[in-house]
Amino acid sequence: MTSSRHPLLHHHSHHSHHPSSSRNGTKQILLIATFCFALLIVVGTQCYAAMGRTDLLTQNPHSAAFVTKDDYISDSVVEYRKEGSDEGQPQNSPEEPGLDYNGTPLHVVFSTSCSEQMHWESYTFFYHAFKVRQPGTVTRIASGCTDKEAEFALQFHRESIQTMSDRFRLHLTPDFSKQRLTDKSNYKYMNKPFGLRSWLENVLQMNSTDSRRPRGVEDGVVILMDPDMVLLRPLVHDFSKEDVIWVEDNPATTMVKHGFPMAQQDGYLGNQWMYINGTFITGDPTITKPKDKFGPLYWNTGPPYLATVKDMYDISVLWTDYAPRVDHINPGLFAEMQGFIWATYKLNLPHTLIKSIVVSTTKAHHREGWAYIDNLPDSEVCVPSPAMKLPIGLHYCKRYGLGPDFFFSKYRLKKNYLNCEKNLLQPPPKDIHTKYDYFISPPPPHGKPPKELEKKSFTQKQAKREGFMLCGLIHAVNEAATYYKKHNCDDKIANFNKVYTIRNDPGKY
Repeated sequence: MTSSRHPLLHHHSHHSHHPSSSRNGTKQILLIATFCFALLIVVGTQCYAAMGRTDLLTQNPHSAAFVTKDDYISDSVVEYRKEGSDEGQPQNSPEEPGLDYNGTPLHVVFSTSCSEQMHWESYTFFYHAFKVRQPGTVTRIASGCTDKEAEFALQFHRESIQTMSDRFRLHLTPDFSKQRLTDKSNYKYMNKPFGLRSWLENVLQMNSTDSRRPRGVEDGVVILMDPDMVLLRPLVHDFSKEDVIWVEDNPATTMVKHGFPMAQQDGYLGNQWMYINGTFITGDPTITKPKDKFGPLYWNTGPPYLATVKDMYDISVLWTDYAPRVDHINPGLFAEMQGFIWATYKLNLPHTLIKSIVVSTTKAHHREGWAYIDNLPDSEVCVPSPAMKLPIGLHYCKRYGLGPDFFFSKYRLKKNYLNCEKNLLQPPPKDIHTKYDYFISPPPPHGKPPKELEKKSFTQKQAKREGFMLCGLIHAVNEAATYYKKHNCDDKIANFNKVYTIRNDPGKY
């Protein structure tokens, strides 16, 4: 991410020949040296448990020759938060509440790697949490960073993200992608359960005795999300006054509490998880699958997941055990999600499911909140008015497109999209869903395009949904990038031109 005010992003400053550059250079060297030293030192967390505050939180290395999975979760962890902030007792002010509206501590967390793509996704996530005034702390759990990547992630977070709110946190962990039973190739989604558990144990001290934990921490609520989500309004744990679409007409609860977790009803897995070997996964020879009808009612969960800190920790302990087992006998994209479901099933924690926390796949029939979008007037699909009913957020885990020119995919957006000199995305016309009932895929990022690009047709309903996602996502990333550039880029090079499309500029950078 070149051409920003970050020392790590903009090496050749126009001030480099100033007479004071020697003093400035010395300060920068001292700053970087101090930073690297803080990353390399591994210290105990007893002082954090007692005082509830630190800048860089790490764990003592284990001296034993054999390091267990549980040891690995707690080893070599770095936590960054602004000096004086307290995870156990969140700050609460009218401008930036650290608590939910009824006083419950909320902890929004999401798991990432340290890639450039994850930086722009994370920034977009944090920006929209800031924009909608999301209560509680918001933590990015970044796993598997090299020393150089960790240094950059910390600098980026401190100078570009935590300036929005001191409740925005970064938690660095080792790489858990090889936590597999036999296959030691990377399965990046293994970082999600292991990273979550690392954060719960190293920050909230959930593997410690009650006397070492911050008071009442287990009664807080964890909201586990994905980085490719955009909040349209705050996500809270009490839905009694929220306009959502419940899976059941009479849900067991409208508020997350001990023994009553909640989640988005999954739109992909269905009951597939029930038909893999539960005995192998759980180690329980007596376990049986639930009846098929109960899957979509209580168990077929997807992110966001909401549970009390106590329940989420219990889930994470089994999840880190079960996900590698599911991966071993049923490898694939959704192995970690199926591991989560088996953990909740073993713990007898049926979820109260909501259809409309997020929308993602425009092909969904009844498992997402598309009824809200289907009911929008054509004039409000691209820019809904505040009076319109909408899901709480967007989950851009698929690709979206209409017509020959407009296309969005997180994998195809330029990896360095936040760079100061990069163009912003071209917004689609507000009536795009009435103009096209198809999309043509853009050329590949490298090499010669095929003789004929993929063309996909849509029904009128799906075209409307595609238009909603295209407009919403392009606006969301443009708005986040605009805020970034206004606060981090030199005015002379900040580019706010909205002319970029993936079709006319398909390269990765």
